[in-house]
Amino acid sequence: MQRAFLLIYEILYVIAVLFLLPKEYFKRSVKTRKRWIREKFGFFVESRNNKKPLIWIHAVSVGEVIAISTLVKKLSREYDILLSTITDTGQKVANDRFKEFSVKVIYMPFDISFVIKKTLKFFNPLCLILTETEIWPNLISITSKKIPVFLVNGRLSEKSFTGYSKIKFFIKPILKKFALLCVQENSYKEKYVNLGANPEKIYVTGNMKFDIELREIKFFWERLIPKPVILAGSTHAPEEEIVIDAFLNVIKSGTLIIAPRHPERFSEVENLIKIKIVSFKNKILFSRLSNFEDLDQNTQILIILIDQMGILGSLYRICDIAIIGGSFIPHGGQNPLEPAYWKKPIICGPYMQNFPFIEDFLKNKACLMIESELLSVKIKELISNPEILYLMGNNAYKTFIKKSGATERTLKLITQSIGKNLLNNPKPDN
Repeated sequence: MQRAFLLIYEILYVIAVLFLLPKEYFKRSVKTRKRWIREKFGFFVESRNNKKPLIWIHAVSVGEVIAISTLVKKLSREYDILLSTITDTGQKVANDRFKEFSVKVIYMPFDISFVIKKTLKFFNPLCLILTETEIWPNLISITSKKIPVFLVNGRLSEKSFTGYSKIKFFIKPILKKFALLCVQENSYKEKYVNLGANPEKIYVTGNMKFDIELREIKFFWERLIPKPVILAGSTHAPEEEIVIDAFLNVIKSGTLIIAPRHPERFSEVENLIKIKIVSFKNKILFSRLSNFEDLDQNTQILIILIDQMGILGSLYRICDIAIIGGSFIPHGGQNPLEPAYWKKPIICGPYMQNFPFIEDFLKNKACLMIESELLSVKIKELISNPEILYLMGNNAYKTFIKKSGATERTLKLITQSIGKNLLNNPKPDN
């Protein structure tokens, strides 16, 4: 019966791929297209020179790549790593973060039987590690017949759980194929068990996003910009307009840094900023980060558009208040842990369901959750109360530290499972 379901899934999947392929192909740069299409169909031209056994890790995009960074670096001490992503931004961040490690970055192949088999045959991995909510039926079913498949930093949003529950007859046998599931919280463990996963293979290890390691990048302009500094990170439309209006309503002197979530929106956000500051009476300077030049000493208000990837986590260090994007619209929020790492007070909107641990930040008075209409009021209150800013920032850091350690717990379980598998099923050298 399961084979029939997988066949139906594959037929529908192939139809979807054929329908979306032209759009996905042409939205990428000319330099990227050939490699993207080749790797999506499992054609890899570089010869394999693995000096160590290879582990395949899949992380969808930027957030997942950042979350597993420490795990990847630690595993790369003993293993070669094949890291697949789906998005172009995930590719860029992965290449930047792991350029000094034994990590090869590829696009995740299509979830089609012959493609998955070609990829496995070419790379001959020791195991496959999926991150967060990645359930690819063919990938898991085919790979689990040859090597163990693990899930790390697992989570299931209420929306995903509801969707999977409707096809539990299909999902249950797939979840049974996992050799190990490391999930962030007990609530997620309950959801996976309800969907049919083996409870004996599920471990609550915590959220690996709390184990981030951020670089302290010194920016030549950071001491020159007007204070205070407000940073809105990973924003989505129309959040940029909400933040700009709130900032200009209350700030007489200061800097607003805006980092849109998606690079294809850089020009759109730049045009919005220019429209907003045209009629503003005070002198406002605007610049893209890539074109940043020396400041005019008379500049009172500065707006910087971050048009580079991979530096947002380090940028939070220079801000006085961090505003979390994706939280003022029904998106589910973006990662609030990077500002917490730098002891920064956090403001978010009411839509943070993708990060349920935000409740701990709220309870510990490390974060303000507000409606967009109150943003200007709360910014004004915070910048006029340095003591509150300091306390919120320290509370954020303390909350962050208390929830760390998931990577070490996950690493221990993975290495134990790999060891048991090799003991029972000796694997020939690559």
